[in-house]
Amino acid sequence: MRVIVLGDSHGFTGRLSTILTVAEQGGPMDAIIHLGDGYYDLRDLDVKLPPVYQVAGNCDHFVSGTLDYVTLSNAKILLTHGHYQHVKDGTDDLFDLAREEKCHAALYGHTHYQKMEWRGGILILNPGAVTDGKYAVLNINQLGAIDPELHHL
Repeated sequence: MRVIVLGDSHGFTGRLSTILTVAEQGGPMDAIIHLGDGYYDLRDLDVKLPPVYQVAGNCDHFVSGTLDYVTLSNAKILLTHGHYQHVKDGTDDLFDLAREEKCHAALYGHTHYQKMEWRGGILILNPGAVTDGKYAVLNINQLGAIDPELHHL
């Protein structure tokens, strides 16, 4: 399964469209994850999309749901924008939550900085900001093993 991970598009639908076009050149997209601050941006694109999973960010006013869990190809993944987990101060709170919930990965946005680390067997990943041309790809096998990639246009 090939999953495109996006965050912090902030209305930059042109940049978002470019990222999706480039990402699709790398192979079929089985799902898209958007980590907030641009909750409606994918909806505003005039293209056919695979299943989309998303959470709201601190700039997504009048939208609830800042934390969610999805299971993709046997991998349980925590989705959050990250402002309630104080990710600008580090990822300890996020890691603790992912560990408690027995997640294989925790994905977040908010900081606009790409970051990828493995801690205690859990992938902690920020795809960076769409506004800066950054995104991530998760390749997940049938056993739930995740092979992450960071990308920058």
